[in-house]
Amino acid sequence: MNECNVIMFAGKGGVGKTTCAAATALYYASLGKRTLAISTDPPPSLSHIFETGCSQNLTQISKDLYLDEIGVEKVMGMWDGKFGREVYEVFSSFVAVEYEEFVDFIISILPGMSDEFMIDYIREMTRGNEYEKVVWDTAPLGQTLGLLRCQLCWGST
Repeated sequence: MNECNVIMFAGKGGVGKTTCAAATALYYASLGKRTLAISTDPPPSLSHIFETGCSQNLTQISKDLYLDEIGVEKVMGMWDGKFGREVYEVFSSFVAVEYEEFVDFIISILPGMSDEFMIDYIREMTRGNEYEKVVWDTAPLGQTLGLLRCQLCWGST
């Protein structure tokens, strides 16, 4: 089993995180390392750099390079897929709310929910045998600190 390394680019907005992440991902892919470039930046722009258009789904860029951008819609889908309907059934038994409104509330209002799903997704991508390198383009530092807090709470699980 190959070990997957995560290379994270974090910092203040406008310092070149996305450019460095793209260059690093290209570098590892050029060495024949199966590489995933992933973005958790709310306005993701890795897809612009790689000229793929909007990359809501995992997209193959070249032989060893893949791109995935995790936005709010993707996080909502992750939540929905794991336990959205079950939680909604309980909640809607005492509050009248449409399902879409409920999911939007859970993901955007509850602190840390989006962060947790993003971290969980990245963790899952590193656990398989699919990638040797995961290059992570983070959101500006304030938003990324929430993601890191989630990881610290999980420890090494």
